[in-house]
Amino acid sequence: MKLKNARTISVHKSVKPIHLSLRTAPKLIVSDTYYISFGMNEAIPCMLIEILDNNQIRVGLKNNSTLGYGDVHTIASNEIGTSPEEAVINEQTF
Repeated sequence: MKLKNARTISVHKSVKPIHLSLRTAPKLIVSDTYYISFGMNEAIPCMLIEILDNNQIRVGLKNNSTLGYGDVHTIASNEIGTSPEEAVINEQTF
């Protein structure tokens, strides 16, 4: 694992996403820090803002401002991880 910039963490290329049917959501606690991956074996720290219906959650991605979090996204609860590696494993693939 390597910090790419103040926002992105690079994960070793040997870590690969798994099939949707194999993913599991971590224990979810509002205001805790998790990681999310949008591809290319990179993870971004995020904060769980809200747990919604239908296994959906709302997260705020870490940004470089003094406020800490911004860029709010709604995703499935099994698309995040408690570590950068777990985020890549649980990343949504198309």
